[in-house]
Amino acid sequence: MARILFAWELGGDYGHLARLLPVARELAARGHEPLFAVRDLLGAEAILAPHQLRSFQAPLWLGQVTNLPDPISYAELLMRFGFLNARALTGICRAWGNLVGVLQPQLLVLDHAPTALLATRHLGIPRVNFGDGFCIPPVERPIPHFRWWQKENMARLHDSEQNAVANANRVLQALDAPPLVGLADLMQCEDSLFCGFSELDHYPHRATQDWLGPIFSLGQGFELAWPGSDGQRVFAYLKAGYSGLEQVLAALHGSKARVLVHASGLARQTMQRFTSANMAFSVEPLSMAQMASQCDLAVCHGGGGTTAAMLLAGKPLLLLPMHMEQSMAARRLTDLGAASAVMPEALAQLPRLLKKALGDASLSKAALAFAASHAGYDQATTIRQAADRCEAQLHKVLP
Repeated sequence: MARILFAWELGGDYGHLARLLPVARELAARGHEPLFAVRDLLGAEAILAPHQLRSFQAPLWLGQVTNLPDPISYAELLMRFGFLNARALTGICRAWGNLVGVLQPQLLVLDHAPTALLATRHLGIPRVNFGDGFCIPPVERPIPHFRWWQKENMARLHDSEQNAVANANRVLQALDAPPLVGLADLMQCEDSLFCGFSELDHYPHRATQDWLGPIFSLGQGFELAWPGSDGQRVFAYLKAGYSGLEQVLAALHGSKARVLVHASGLARQTMQRFTSANMAFSVEPLSMAQMASQCDLAVCHGGGGTTAAMLLAGKPLLLLPMHMEQSMAARRLTDLGAASAVMPEALAQLPRLLKKALGDASLSKAALAFAASHAGYDQATTIRQAADRCEAQLHKVLP
């Protein structure tokens, strides 16, 4: 039996844990001991605790970085999480080393955990980089800019990466670890598991990778009867922190559709105000299997698990991106023709755009074509393959 530490550091909500959990459970069924170091202990309580999986607080950057422009690259994203402050970053990396030293894992599986990647590159423990195309950016120097569909300031791109690498190397010098040449060196692990479909890679010009396929939860969540008796069915998975949430709810409320909404953390008064004969809310996550099989349109922010579940069921999407990762995903989906996207500055047009999406046969046609092209996809196979590749690294170090 081996002890395996799963680490999650950046990103919100339950998506990272939801894709790590099935692999951890498969490895546990094979006799290994999975442990988790996580960003969000509330998420761990909801996702991991029911399966008796032990979790620890991941060492994190808790500072505030102000007066930075919106990030145009992975390097600039990392600047918001310690890569502008070598002293603080060193402290976080030492904490990662201390945690690994106490837990003594034989394998590290890292899902969007760049500081953990930095802290453990010299420890001699096999590592698996795990995640989607955004979490594992291309191995290029510099790492490409986020907005691949438009020109960016290349001098700024190079300068930002050099700055992040210089701070990372100060940390590595303090830890007596080999330096980085470029930021892509941070991603160097014994294996990288790309969880998703290549057509949805956040970086469309990446060289071909071995994509395992998405891992998301279909076996959890509550089933709920659709409100009303007539009209198209819209599933809305929204975040209470979205600045345009009330505009979205008003547009859904004013449509002729039958709407089921799960909005994590939404105030009870808001739910009461928008509840109607044709619109209902659930404070608990809804069954993704039911929603994917029964809805006519999904409205969401563009999380990888939700979009994959809907596309595999041939369901079109209306996307409301909240941050750059979701904006990049929205661009790929709109290029495929299976989704339309509404940026914050266009929210005033949402009632019209919602009506258009519900009546746009081309969106459904493209979504059905995507589903047909992946008709044989089996998530259970992906989970087993991911576990196999983790075990392959263990076989190199265990007697």
